[in-house]
Amino acid sequence: MSDNQTHTLKIGILYALFLFVILIFLIRVLYISLHKPNYFTSTIISHTNLAIRGKIISHDNFVIAKNEKMYSVAVYPRYINPDKKELFINLLSIYSNTPRSTIKHLINTSKNRVILLKHIPYEIQKNLVYLSSVFAIKKVFLPTSKGIIYGLDIFEENSKRVTPFKDRLEPILGYMRNNQGMGLERYYNEILKPKQNGFIRGYRDVRNHIIYDNTVVIKPRIDGDDLRLNINLLLQGKIENMLDTLKTQLKAKEVLTVVMKSETGEVIAMASSNRYNPMHITQKDISHLKISHIQYTYEPGSVMKPITLSLLLKHHKVNIYEVLNAHNGVFYFKPRFTIYDDDSFKWLNVINAMIHSSNIVFAQLGLRLTPKEFREGLLEFGFNQKSQIDLPYEYKGLIFSPKEFLSEIHRASNSFGYGLRVNLIQLLKAYNVFNNNGIMIDPKIVSKYANTPLMHTTKRILSAANAQTVLNILRQVVLKGTGVAANIDGLFIAGKTGTAKISKNGKYIKGLYNSSFIGFANDDTHKYTIATLVIQPDKKHFFASQTAVVGFRNIVNIMLDMGLLKRHLTQ
Repeated sequence: MSDNQTHTLKIGILYALFLFVILIFLIRVLYISLHKPNYFTSTIISHTNLAIRGKIISHDNFVIAKNEKMYSVAVYPRYINPDKKELFINLLSIYSNTPRSTIKHLINTSKNRVILLKHIPYEIQKNLVYLSSVFAIKKVFLPTSKGIIYGLDIFEENSKRVTPFKDRLEPILGYMRNNQGMGLERYYNEILKPKQNGFIRGYRDVRNHIIYDNTVVIKPRIDGDDLRLNINLLLQGKIENMLDTLKTQLKAKEVLTVVMKSETGEVIAMASSNRYNPMHITQKDISHLKISHIQYTYEPGSVMKPITLSLLLKHHKVNIYEVLNAHNGVFYFKPRFTIYDDDSFKWLNVINAMIHSSNIVFAQLGLRLTPKEFREGLLEFGFNQKSQIDLPYEYKGLIFSPKEFLSEIHRASNSFGYGLRVNLIQLLKAYNVFNNNGIMIDPKIVSKYANTPLMHTTKRILSAANAQTVLNILRQVVLKGTGVAANIDGLFIAGKTGTAKISKNGKYIKGLYNSSFIGFANDDTHKYTIATLVIQPDKKHFFASQTAVVGFRNIVNIMLDMGLLKRHLTQ
């Protein structure tokens, strides 16, 4: 063999040997990546920083709902210095408020990684971070064969939703769990939910801490946006306490109320007597999860009469001073369809028909509207459609079809609030037209999120003159009629009562009523629309003047005490 051939052979052998070493290295890397041995420790570590859900904050700056970060603590018992074991147990017990016996038991169960503490709030986590540095100084933990020190491993769990005021603003506030929820939490879930988790990744030092050099990678966490509400939480709380008392006094199924600024649509209080704690929902709370303001529909009764009057004014089909036959309280309108009034009058003009809430007079007035005028008028006032309030799962109620409106009985019934179904927010929105110069505005609970104010859609429904006419008549209802108990000196109070029978399976049940009062409380600089509904009060106190009007008056007095209204209005 020549020297050249020998040289070539040696180079080939070296080259093959080099490829073999590279192959072994790659196989080893692949094996480690798939079957990482217990003793293997990466020089690069990362810490995740979980993003949290946004806060819900009242208009008066109370945090109503927030997420609290929770932490767990783990340790490798095998690396605890035997001479410092008692020191470790004692200090960890003191800093975490955990019994010594619990910690001692856990570290004696295994030499591998053990989770000692769970669901630790942020305040305790801060103390434990400090304690970790104390353990390092005291050399409580022994290094591994690689020189790595595994101390307290404090890591983040999923955060916990906290409502500091428990059942306050429920069920409006609602809850959100596992993509199921109710209330504001559900409606604004896309706004509130966390946007992006953060993390820090870099090389580790011997104490298992990230080295912050130019190689470290940091991705910031992006939390969910906060919601700012129009709700005044102090007012809300006072109203809720009042409703609790009223429900007990009236033995009612539920009492509801809403307070809205008439000119802006800002809902500053929305309360129910039936509430629950979203942090601890029990079986008995299931029926309280429903938001009755938008999910309970009912025949409203006489509170519909101002709507009927406004449609008549709009179509120039009424003179408020004209006199109609009131039939002494009993009107045989059609065979097997008789209309009754609570009070007997032979004749009433339109104003007095409203003051004394005459079904008989309003049945006659309603028939002046054509089926199309009546039905389209109700639609324009927002009935049979969602109110656009910022809450989920609203029931839109029901009005007669165009064909059904051809019936005189149906139109007469609608004129005084029977034969249709509405929810309380629809009535609030419709009535607000009278206190807002004929302009309809969407009610909103949220003021802004991500520094973006919510827009309120507006639409003119009545002329300012017609709206004022209805408002003036509703003022007379409070001064002389069924709403006198709502009047308060020094304020402009107006509104209408409604006491409506409740039907089940197509039949009206004796003794079952819903009582409502929709009205206004104005001073020189403020205008409020307030809706109150008492669902099924006891049989002794079912008239609205005894129930809903009392709730309305109590609310106005609360607002006076808080300075939200001031007396001495020029009347």
